[in-house]
Amino acid sequence: MRLISQGAQYAISAIIAISKHAEDGAVSASYLSKSLNCPTAYLSQVLAKLKEPGILKSQRGLNGGVYLARPVSDITMMDVIAAIDGTEFFDKCFMGIEGCGHIEPCPFHEFWSVERKKIEKWLTQTTFEQVDQKMTQTWFDLRLQFSSSVPSFK
Repeated sequence: MRLISQGAQYAISAIIAISKHAEDGAVSASYLSKSLNCPTAYLSQVLAKLKEPGILKSQRGLNGGVYLARPVSDITMMDVIAAIDGTEFFDKCFMGIEGCGHIEPCPFHEFWSVERKKIEKWLTQTTFEQVDQKMTQTWFDLRLQFSSSVPSFK
C-alpha cells in the first residue's frame, strides 16, 4: 500500500531540488524531469498543482521555470501531499470499506484511526527545512541525480 501517489513523490522530490537551488532562480520543469526521471509534461502538471496553494510560483519566458513561493520553513510535507493527492486518505477506511466507522467498524478500524492521525500529525508538523537538515548531500546526489550545477536562469 502506498501512502502517497507517484505525483506526490515527484512533487516532494521537486520541492527538495528547487530548495537546494533557490539562489539560482527559477528551475525549468524540463531540467527537473530529467533529474527525477519522469515525463516533463506529467511533472509540469504536478508542479502546476503546487501554485494554487502558494507553494510554488512560476516565471514565463526564456529564463522561466518554477521557484518557491515561501521559505522551506513554511512548507510542510502535508501542504504538498494535500495539493497533489488531497486529504481523503486520512478519512478513509484502511480496507476501503464504505460506511466503516464507530457504528460498523471493520477489524482494522481502531488501530488505523489512531495510526493515521499520527501520520497526519507528523506530515503536518514536518517542514521541508527539517527534511533538508536530515538529508545528507550524498543521499540527495544518489537519489535525485541532480548535477551539482543548475543551468543559470537569472
